[in-house]
Amino acid sequence: MRAIHKQREPTELTKYRLKPCAVYDGDASFTPVKAKIREHLLAEQGHLCAYCMQRIHADTMKVEHWQCQDNYSEAQLDYKNMLGACLGNEGQPPKNQTCDTRKGSADLKYHPANPAHRIDSQIKYLGNGKISSDDPEFDQQLNHVLNLNYSRLVQNRKKIVGDMIALLSRKEGSRTPSQIQKILEHWAVPNRDGQLQPYSGVAIYFLNKRLART
Repeated sequence: MRAIHKQREPTELTKYRLKPCAVYDGDASFTPVKAKIREHLLAEQGHLCAYCMQRIHADTMKVEHWQCQDNYSEAQLDYKNMLGACLGNEGQPPKNQTCDTRKGSADLKYHPANPAHRIDSQIKYLGNGKISSDDPEFDQQLNHVLNLNYSRLVQNRKKIVGDMIALLSRKEGSRTPSQIQKILEHWAVPNRDGQLQPYSGVAIYFLNKRLART
């Protein structure tokens, strides 16, 4: 999970919301609107899941409502309430599900796209690949609502940490701040296709900690 900077909503959504009794996925006229929503979410998030940060595509993603549609119907067409999420092992037993699929209609304390929630200061990535929070309530949600310490996700994040350590150790002596900053830009800046590297938030967290020690 990493901070997401929301952009202006698609004009198609703005127009659709003006329709009488407009609802999310209400009829066939919403199909092209939803396609545009997916397109905008992918661009905002660097084509990464808002929660686990694995790669997502337009045909392999969900439009997640941070405040679920069942409990917050007034927010169903609020673009600020929408995030792009992976399929989260949909169809598998709950213990293997992650992200929006595991979350269902549960609430989360912090919104990755709400600047006031300062999500980057609420989470930590540990060397063993686990994600945690110093906020006990949110830490519980990371584990049990989103299941972000599911074994495969932990292994993937641990590999990123290992790759960072190996990269920084290739050169004798300590890396200079400018050298670390250059590596950081590789992870923080999308490529020509607008894509961030999968699990980029882990590398950014690790490199920023290293920068703070130089």
